[in-house]
Formats: sequence, C-alpha cells, structure tokens
Amino acid sequence: MNLNKNRNDFEYLFRQYYPVLCRIAFGYIRDAIVVEEIASDVFVRYWNNRSSGVIRSSAKDYLFKSVQNACIDYLRMYQKRRRQTSYIDDHAIVCTALADLGENPLDYLITDETEQRILKAVDELPERYRQTFTLTRLNGMSYDEVAEAMGITKNTVKSNLRDALALLREKLKDLTVLLFLIFDF
Repeated sequence: MNLNKNRNDFEYLFRQYYPVLCRIAFGYIRDAIVVEEIASDVFVRYWNNRSSGVIRSSAKDYLFKSVQNACIDYLRMYQKRRRQTSYIDDHAIVCTALADLGENPLDYLITDETEQRILKAVDELPERYRQTFTLTRLNGMSYDEVAEAMGITKNTVKSNLRDALALLREKLKDLTVLLFLIFDF
C-alpha cells in the first residue's frame, strides 16, 4: 500500500511539475536534451531528499529554484569549457600556421633578451657542467657519446647534466616553463 502511495505521489508531482521545469530550463538553455536532463536530475534529487529534512520549502519552490540554479551552473560550466576550448583552438591555429610556414613556434616565445639570458646562464656554469649541457642539450649527443668525448663514465654525464639543469633552473626561475619546452627540463 505504501509503495502504491509513493508511486502515485511521484506520478502526481512529475505530471504537475516536470513540464514546467522543462519550460523554465528552456528559458536559460536552448537545448532540449540538456533541458530534459537538468529537469530530470532536479526532480530525482528532490524525490530522493524529500524526507531527509534537507528540503525546507514546498516541492514547487524547491523544484523551481533548483532547476534555475542547475541551469546557471550548467551555463557557467559551458562558458568555462568554451573559453578553454577557444584558447586551445586559437593557440593550435597559430602553431599550425607557423608549422605550415616551416617555422618553429618556440622562436616566437624566445626573444633576443631571453636567449641572451639563457646563454649567459649556461656560460656561468662550472666547466664540466657547461660542457656536458652543451654536448647533450645543444649538440644533441647521447650520454654514451658525451662520456667518450669527455673521457668520463655515462653515470658522471648524467650526474653533471642533472646538476647543470638544477643550477639553470635556479638562475632562470622565471623561465622554467620555456626552458622545459626548449631543453626538456
């Protein structure tokens, strides 16, 4: 008997308010699928919480306010996602255009001043660190090749490079992201 009463109550509330909830949501969002999803979610949330004591207003007030809030939340999320996608798309277009021209997008990030700061910081490294960094990162030699050229072990090459990168990170803190792109920090 109680199950039938709950079912009848649910059907009554659903028939009474669901179409109105959809119309309210459609005033905010002009996508029928999203509108129905929001209205359904709000209705189910109300039904699941109706006897928990959380809801302190009438069913009508709760449902109307909840659908309004859910629509505003959806629009905020949609706008944020749209801005992020737009930002990514804009930058992808620039990078694609540069690639089509045969240009390196990093060249547009590195100003002459930045390049001079990086080169100066590399020059200021202790000799063994500078040599290891130059051979591996600027000349593209493998650890084995550098070890042979410098007459040291491969592990020493790795250790020198690790220490060189640590010193450069410290000296060029404000360029860390750029250095990561250029030298695989």
